[in-house]
Amino acid sequence: MSKKITLILKNEKDRNQQNQIIHVTRGYALNYLIPKNMAEIATSGKLKHVNMLEQRKKQKIQMNTKKANITLKYLEKINKITIKKKHGSKMQIFGQINEKEILKKIFECTGYTLNKKQINIPNIKNIGKYQMKIKLLHNIETYFTLNIVPEIVENNIYFIK
Repeated sequence: MSKKITLILKNEKDRNQQNQIIHVTRGYALNYLIPKNMAEIATSGKLKHVNMLEQRKKQKIQMNTKKANITLKYLEKINKITIKKKHGSKMQIFGQINEKEILKKIFECTGYTLNKKQINIPNIKNIGKYQMKIKLLHNIETYFTLNIVPEIVENNIYFIK
């Protein structure tokens, strides 16, 4: 008689361990994991189902990586983004540079839309050049130069050249 039982974890709170196949002793399985509904006994049908879910997860990761690499190729063609802003006497800009403005410029240049959570903008208060990071996936990222330039003023009216 085997001293170990094959179980499938079904912990809903921690997604990293969900559907993980484990081998534990019979006593631990029958007295703790199964009664507390933390695991279920692995049958051949359940094992096939878990393997199918893992393959789907891997395919989804591969598709997301391919999409991110394609987007990265288009983003690497842009090395600088220029935004014109109104400014005061000490070259401090009025307002703030936000993700929405940068996403609009990126869409104008590449035609790709990004999520504002993917952009990491430094705190910008003055006119000048800043480094900006775009993180497409946890391992795919690129850097831009964000160039903030002043608008030209004539008789207290702002014109953009």
